[in-house]
Amino acid sequence: MKSRTGKLAELAVLTAVAFIFSYIESLFPLPLPFPGIKLGLANLILLIVLYRDGFLSALGVSMTRNVLNALTFGSLFGFFYSLAGSLLSLLVMFLLTKMKYPQLSLIGVSAVGGILHNAGQFFVAVLLVGLSAIFPYLPFLYFAGLIAGVLIGILASLCLKRLPFFHSGSINNKS
Repeated sequence: MKSRTGKLAELAVLTAVAFIFSYIESLFPLPLPFPGIKLGLANLILLIVLYRDGFLSALGVSMTRNVLNALTFGSLFGFFYSLAGSLLSLLVMFLLTKMKYPQLSLIGVSAVGGILHNAGQFFVAVLLVGLSAIFPYLPFLYFAGLIAGVLIGILASLCLKRLPFFHSGSINNKS
């Protein structure tokens, strides 16, 4: 069993990895006609932390990464978009894992998280610019979230199964 200091250091490293993934992703925007759509590589780390260490650890990594991104690369508006998406998706993914639906795999949980991440951001956009200005964008956000969520879920599943660093915990005994 790891000490509290060891666990904190491990979560700090994972936060740094999520932060770096966000930065790398910002360097290579997807060539899509809709701004802001990306794979969300940082969510790979959040999903792994959620399944391995539980909700509170994932929340800490997510909030720290959001603040670091906003202070380093973003703006106040970008922070609110990211915060809304992160909180909504993380909370619902956690609840889905606690309900223990046998037919809902990590990939399915991630897909729901991807959709809800975009839904949280859409909600903030509605508050800032109004529903009529962005409503046509909603179907694209839905499918982008679904596709990204599935891809991130596949990657997280592979990491949790194959990388020794990610084997030390389980959501079934953590919160």
